Amino acid sequence: MSKPRVFVTRIIPDQGLNLIQAHCDMDLWTDELPPSRQILLDRVRGIDGLLCLLTDRIDGEVLDAAGPQLKVVSNHAVGYDNIDVPVATARGVPVGNTPGIL
Repeated sequence: MSKPRVFVTRIIPDQGLNLIQAHCDMDLWTDELPPSRQILLDRVRGIDGLLCLLTDRIDGEVLDAAGPQLKVVSNHAVGYDNIDVPVATARGVPVGNTPGIL
């Protein structure tokens, strides 16, 4: 069985990256600046999970680009204003955040 494919939009603390890497096929955006909209749309194609930050706008276009196999979107942030939660919910994609991170 193959590992789930996960796109991580930014470097996060090693503890989190190590967990993802141990259980998933991780694609990590390593630039200091966030990926451009087009890069985000390209890199999410075919993923099973997305770990993003507040600077990444996750809307219907991104969810559509990811595809119907997308299982989860997680925000490495206290909030989730950058994610269109109703659109994700309508697609059956749970959204998580990290409220204790600050």
